[in-house]
Amino acid sequence: MQTQELHKLFLDRQPLPPLTPSGVWKHELTTTIAQLEVPELVKAGFHLWNDDIERSHKLAQRDKSSEGSFCHAIVHRREGDFSNAKYWYHHVGEHPIFDEIKSTYPEWDPFDFVDWCEKHAHGTATQKQAWLEAVQAHEMQLLLQAVL
Repeated sequence: MQTQELHKLFLDRQPLPPLTPSGVWKHELTTTIAQLEVPELVKAGFHLWNDDIERSHKLAQRDKSSEGSFCHAIVHRREGDFSNAKYWYHHVGEHPIFDEIKSTYPEWDPFDFVDWCEKHAHGTATQKQAWLEAVQAHEMQLLLQAVL
């Protein structure tokens, strides 16, 4: 499977990636992603879409760019480590992707979004799960496009 085919598979994924995955979505894609001749941060993004939080984390934490910090923040948010997610969002700074997300979801802010996901994890969210997952997918899509 080539990079573009894999990218399309993830963008067409239904249901959307869960806020907190319980396991890898498609185990057979783990080897496919590992064998791609692309930068590690692209692999981290693909693993993130495949709910392979551990592999995504290992790759994202090695990348010191703002995109690496962005991916690292999403990894921690998805694994339920909300304070660490905010720590990594601080390292991102003001990223151009933030404006793109806000153009579709004006209420989005990386720190508020972490709080909303944490409230969802504790059963006290006012936002619906489907909306949170749609926002998360949009965020992950834009980040992956930025590093491809």
